[in-house]
This record gives sequence, structure tokens and C-alpha cells, in this order.
Amino acid sequence: MNDTEYYRPSLSDADSLFELEQLCFPKPWDLAEIQALILKDPVLYTIGAFLDGCAIGYISATFSEPGTLHVISLCVHPKHRRQGIAGDLLGFALYWGRHMEAERVVLEVRQENLSALDFYNSLKFCVRKTLLNFYGNGINGMFMEKPLEPLKHTLNTSLFLYNRLKTIPQVGIILGSGLGWATEPFGNGQSIPFSDIPGMAGEAVEGHSHTLRTSADGRIVFIMGRRHHYQGYSGREITLLSSALATIGVGTWVLTSSAGAVNPTYVVGDAMIFTDHINFSGCIPDPPECFTGYNVYSPLLRRIAEECMKGCHKGVFACVSGPAYETAAEVELIRECGASAVSMSTVQEALSLRSLGCRVLAMALITNAVESGDSVCHDEVLSAQETVREKQESNLIQLLERLLK
Repeated sequence: MNDTEYYRPSLSDADSLFELEQLCFPKPWDLAEIQALILKDPVLYTIGAFLDGCAIGYISATFSEPGTLHVISLCVHPKHRRQGIAGDLLGFALYWGRHMEAERVVLEVRQENLSALDFYNSLKFCVRKTLLNFYGNGINGMFMEKPLEPLKHTLNTSLFLYNRLKTIPQVGIILGSGLGWATEPFGNGQSIPFSDIPGMAGEAVEGHSHTLRTSADGRIVFIMGRRHHYQGYSGREITLLSSALATIGVGTWVLTSSAGAVNPTYVVGDAMIFTDHINFSGCIPDPPECFTGYNVYSPLLRRIAEECMKGCHKGVFACVSGPAYETAAEVELIRECGASAVSMSTVQEALSLRSLGCRVLAMALITNAVESGDSVCHDEVLSAQETVREKQESNLIQLLERLLK
């Protein structure tokens, strides 16, 4: 369903999930149990499907033992079944489980629930045993299992961050080249050099401090710097830090990029909210369990950004591999493909975060406006930050404050 939004629920969604639970199960969990599923925990994952703010599906999964992801609940509103929602929810949970190094996924289903058995069989789950009287009243359960390919390294990073951070931030923001000034209005919380974080050692690109920092109240986490494909990093390595934060519960993300303008009406200091992207880079993160090509960028967050970022543009973003800046012919090609801004990052992080069930907002902050035949260098990108800050600082502050409400 095109209008369905998937995201990690908050306690404000508990009542809606509880109503869905009562509708779907003969012996539903009570409200306190539903609330417990929503609490941020490094070995518990819950994601809901919402339509007009009401829950129409959800899944919860945890680890019954190391390497074994256990789906403990999956349901979809009767009116919205057979629309792909259950498959999407399961896909989000399995991708999270793989990041947490799950080697298999297990679940139980009522023996009499033939439609559910057919659904899981279609996804290559196999029945391993019958659980006699598992649901009481003589109702048996079928124990089903499917192997998974774990994604190495995220787990160590996730556990490090969970133990190091004092609270789980509500909002994550990745800052592009020279955008470190965006942290200043929110005070100084914790500051962790990338070199201290498992899996994150490496050379910094100029304009990136390679530091993870939190706001004074701990509700925002800033990733000050990023890895790029042109440095030799794979999609998994590019997205490691943001993915690790997402696995422990950072569910709302703002991705920024210092970008070149392809649309001739854009000028230095403008902001463009991504409506979609074109990935010319040839680099993606690990393929997820469900497709993420549709609605990578949250419609709700876009609406909020448009209200807060006065005068911002909306457009398609082009991601290229770099590190060379675009030739005149490439600028023309990118423009003809419908993109309005271009840079060498952001898309990989957006795809990975969306596959983990996060809400994603991305924006290009225009640091160079290139007409065909003009030249640009990295120093020019960095020197444009004063103009970007003058035009966008108050807008960014308003946006982040709004996302924390």
C-alpha cells in the first residue's frame, strides 16, 4: 500500500497497537506487554505499519539465544491482509536480525492457521517440529525455521554504542563536509572519536572531524563525517555507524550533504529536500530482505521539513562515485535525468536506514552552483559553509527541535 508508513513505534503508538493486538489474536497481550515491546533494547526489535496514524500491522523479534532471531509476534489488520504488509514487516525484522549476526530465524504458528503456514512456506521457512498444546486448549503450534546470512561487524559497534551512550537518542543526523557548525546550538554532550568506535578507524576527509557527538540533553546524535565509496569503502562499511545506531533504536534520521546544484535556479546556501534519488555510484549497502526502492524518504518528515525550512527546494538527488567533480557532459546528463543536486554520498546511508525501518529525511545544502563547463574544487565546497550557515542555521535548528517533539 503506497500510503502505508513503516517505522519504529513510540509509546504514543501503544494504544493503537493494543487495539490491533486485540483484533488479531484470540489471547492478546495486554497493554503493558505491548508497551514493553516498544521500549528501546539492543536485543528487541519492533516495527509497525501505520495508515493515517493507526496501526495496521506490527512485528516484534528478539534473540532467544545468540545467533537465533525469534519472531515473537506478527500480525496484520484483517482488512489489510494480502497486500504485502506482512512480508515487508518480516523483511525489516530479518534485516535487523542479520545486522545483529543472526544465523537463523525461528517462529511459532498455529497448526490450524493454514494461510500463515502457506505464507511462511513461500518465504522458505521449514517446519522443524510440532509443539503439542503450545497455545492451550489442545491447539498445537508449528515450530518453523529459516537460515540467515549474518552481516558481520554491526553487532560489536551496536553494543559499544549502547553501553557508551547514556541514553538512546531520538534523532540522528549525519553532517556533510564542513557542516559541523550544526551541532553548536544544541550544546555539548558526549564526544566519541571514530577511532574509539569498533570498526570505524580510518582516514578522515577534509571537512569531516570523524567524531560522534550528542547534544547536551542526549536526544540528538550527530555523526560528524562519513565514509565514501571513492575511499575504497564498501556499502556496508559506509553505513556501519548509522546502521549500528539504528539497530539500538535511533529511528528518525536527517541526512545532510554538501552538494552541487544541477538545477540552474539554485544558488549557494540553498537547501533541497530529497523527494527521491538516482544512484549513479554503483555502490549499495547489503541487499535487504525486502525492497526499499519505494518511499525511501519519509513523506511525513518531508512535510515537516517544508514547514520548518522556509524557502527550501524539493527535488531529486544524484549520487555519484567521485572523487572527481562532474564534467560538463556529466552535468548535462544528470540534469537530463531529472536530478537537481549532486554529491558523492548520502544514498547508501538512506537505503540502509530505511531497510532497518527508520524514518529518513535527506537534504542537499548547496555549496556550489555549477553550470556546464564551470569548475569546482573541494576547497570551494568548504569555503561556502559560511553562506550555507547564514541561510540555513535557523531553519535546521527549527527542524531538529520540531522532530524532538
